[in-house]
Amino acid sequence: MIERDSVRYDEQADILYIHRRDGPAVSEELLPGVSLDIDEESGEILGIEICEASRILAPLVEGLKRRHAKALSS
Repeated sequence: MIERDSVRYDEQADILYIHRRDGPAVSEELLPGVSLDIDEESGEILGIEICEASRILAPLVEGLKRRHAKALSS
């Protein structure tokens, strides 16, 4: 579960950051605009940064809206 304090969104820069925990990290680009901060020792994901979040997450949001609309109409 993600706590509210561990999700930050910079509207001006359109960057979403999901923070799991602190630690020594290396950053690895998963997809263009999506990077993972990975613990150097354990390999655990410490955080996720999504640049151009509104564009990248738009298909997910639209899919959730459609799914939610179907559930309500049933």
